[in-house]
Amino acid sequence: WPGAPPAVPPWPDARAGAPGADAAGADAAGPGSQPVSPLSSAFMDKPAPDAAKLLAFWMEWESGETPPGKVMANLKTGGLPELLRQLAGEPAA
Repeated sequence: WPGAPPAVPPWPDARAGAPGADAAGADAAGPGSQPVSPLSSAFMDKPAPDAAKLLAFWMEWESGETPPGKVMANLKTGGLPELLRQLAGEPAA
């Protein structure tokens, strides 16, 4: 389209001064390599569930500090499903 800005990826390009790039800005992986996304699997790996933290979320509900919906959200994002799968001997989802 006339006058439209050039398409730019929403993340920094691996060839633009990232570690492994040479002085000319070329990536060590060679031509045609893909830009590095900040949402790669290294950033998306979840830590192992923390049973003590999950218990603290539960105790907040029992003491009436936190409403049930918030407790359920905390338990889910805190890794309760993964912990239960481990205890049941089922493979991770």
